[in-house]
Amino acid sequence: MKGSEKSAAYSCTSDVSSLFFLLLIGAAIINIPGPLIGYAGNGAWLSILLSAVTGFIFVASLLYLYRKFPHLSFVEYSNKLVGKPLTILFMLPFITLNLYHLSGNALDISLFMTATMMRETPLYVFVLLTLSIVALTARLGITVFARTSTVLNLTVFGVVLLVLALASEQYQWEHFFPVMPDGIKPVLLGASFSYSFPYADIVLFSMLLPFVDKREYGKLKKGMYLSLLLGTFLLGGITLSTILVFGPIAGERIYSLFEIARTIHLYEIITGVEILIGYSLIAGAFLLDVIILYILSLVIGQLFGIKDEQIIVFPLALIGFLFSMAIISEGVAKWNEFVLVTDILLVTIVNLPLFILTAVAAWRRQIE
Repeated sequence: MKGSEKSAAYSCTSDVSSLFFLLLIGAAIINIPGPLIGYAGNGAWLSILLSAVTGFIFVASLLYLYRKFPHLSFVEYSNKLVGKPLTILFMLPFITLNLYHLSGNALDISLFMTATMMRETPLYVFVLLTLSIVALTARLGITVFARTSTVLNLTVFGVVLLVLALASEQYQWEHFFPVMPDGIKPVLLGASFSYSFPYADIVLFSMLLPFVDKREYGKLKKGMYLSLLLGTFLLGGITLSTILVFGPIAGERIYSLFEIARTIHLYEIITGVEILIGYSLIAGAFLLDVIILYILSLVIGQLFGIKDEQIIVFPLALIGFLFSMAIISEGVAKWNEFVLVTDILLVTIVNLPLFILTAVAAWRRQIE
């Protein structure tokens, strides 16, 4: 990372916390509720609460390592604790998985556009356009998109709360029961899905913590835990609202929040609210892709000694585009299978180094 940019970004604790909130909800509010309800049924909101526990464990581990190495990123303190060969071994699955996530988020935006608004436009047009703008934004640096995220989060949070409130007339509370008709197993299955996305992505944020002044640790800690609570509340609220509005067919709603917004027709005056949701979904997923691309450039730059990480932003975006084309050629069903099954295993492998480094750091502290 460039020293000048790092200095400029120091003390922007609220902006960094805002980025963390966006990391949690950016694409999750598009992708989580429908499939999660398909897994867990009426107990889907319980699955979110269970998986949120892992989120708090991830945050606690990140903050512990940040407190010990406030000026170092995940790659840098991994080099210090276990050496470069092991660090490379740790980061190769991380890079691969997040290239898939980069292309997957762009694909999600494109699928949303072609499924709901512009059905005749080829999918690759949206993917190419999305990743091009993502790359241009990532090159501007963290200071720019972190400040943008604060405004975006306020907008998204406000719009989602407004939609959930306006849709309350559609709620049928009899759909809430029974909460666990098939026992605890579907809830645990749903929890494993929501653990893999978005909570397992928290490890990404380890690359951005060095941008916060170590004197701001207290504010950072409060901001991250508050963001985690609000993100969990928002995901749980959307999931519960989907159940209350659609009942037995809730698990079939692919873009559930958008579908909820389409049910709102108050006095023939308040209509077309889904436009606001469409904006929120696209903007959130877009900025999440910016964060992923920026972090990937930092990881690869620090791992292989590239002094100016900006030079690899566009090549990474191109790789993301090629990944998206490969996913499209396999079919959307294949991508859904990857997200719902393979991704759970891969994110677990990617997150193991966080706990290994936490244990090594704690052990070294004891022997010192």
